[in-house]
Amino acid sequence: MVKRNAGTSRKVHGLDKEISELKKILRSVELINSSIKLDTVLEDLMGVAKDITESEAASVLLLEEGRLCFIAASGGRDSAIKKVYLDKKEGVAGWIIENKKPVLIRDVSRDARFSSRADRQSGFKTRSIIGVPLKIEDEVIGVVEAVNKRNKKEFGNNDIRLLSSLSASAAMAINKARLYRDLNDLFLATIRAMANAIEAKDPYTRGHSERIRDFSMVIAREMGLSEQELKDIEISALLHDVGKIGVPEAVLSKQGKLTETEAWEMMKHPAIGSEMLCGIKQLKNAIPGIRHHQERYDGKGYPDRLKGRDIPLFARIIAVADTFDAMTSDRPYRSALSDLEAIKEIELCAGIQFDGACVDAFVSGYKKGAITSQKMRQTVGK
Repeated sequence: MVKRNAGTSRKVHGLDKEISELKKILRSVELINSSIKLDTVLEDLMGVAKDITESEAASVLLLEEGRLCFIAASGGRDSAIKKVYLDKKEGVAGWIIENKKPVLIRDVSRDARFSSRADRQSGFKTRSIIGVPLKIEDEVIGVVEAVNKRNKKEFGNNDIRLLSSLSASAAMAINKARLYRDLNDLFLATIRAMANAIEAKDPYTRGHSERIRDFSMVIAREMGLSEQELKDIEISALLHDVGKIGVPEAVLSKQGKLTETEAWEMMKHPAIGSEMLCGIKQLKNAIPGIRHHQERYDGKGYPDRLKGRDIPLFARIIAVADTFDAMTSDRPYRSALSDLEAIKEIELCAGIQFDGACVDAFVSGYKKGAITSQKMRQTVGK
């Protein structure tokens, strides 16, 4: 049996610790790519920070509107700490922001830079603290802190090094989230521009797509759809009439009843819209709602005469929203119905033209005041 001397044991122990630390740092990089939800990623990263620095708590503070906000925390009283705000130059975090340097304080009671505001408001007791700047390129956007070394130990320079590595991961996550948000905002702005371009062809439908988006989102929330489904149906609703770009303007703007030929031209727009957008990967989940929003629950709709639950859910939702807006909007050939008249008509058609569950969700949302028709909006605006 091979015996190890004390020096060899210390080296092996030190190597094992370094390997463990490296694995945790690699885990932090893995976390960045695990989700686009910034709150989730930062919470997980702070869990790693608390573990790797052997601290009682770890947190991220970001500069927002001239003050420091705790946006993620792990350990301690994390729910309470998130309600705390510090002035831009307040406390250890403020010092780090101003000096752009890490800091290690073994006894906060003896350091004038420490602010007890967070402890007073959260009920946590800080004894020692390390903090490092959170940077994107050369801009300091916040601070990562670890508080109270466990097991009666003291923070050291290695803890600063490890926390700095995690701070870099946190900065990457924040930058990724900002880029995604900006890209998503640009994407939605483009979608709205497309919808507005279609509506410009028909002066009587101005604002229609935005209203259908609003109504559809209410129905979807009442039905308990996920956040991703809400994003997809928002796009589907905004673009549900995009195929009208292929319908002659004379048909779209005609003030009287359409001829049979003209009606057939109008009925092409769901298929035209879905075919126009089918090559865009980001719209994959939205396209079924665009193609099938004119289907009927009894199978007598178009373009594919789908019936019942064979009709995609987004399309069933949009069908209710679209009909309500059409009935409560003035047209050259008829006056708008009141909200209650329109709702009564929709309820009568549940199970025939519309999915009853979508109708129930719509009515529930309306009763809560989450839905306001064009007619009601105009009345309120006067």
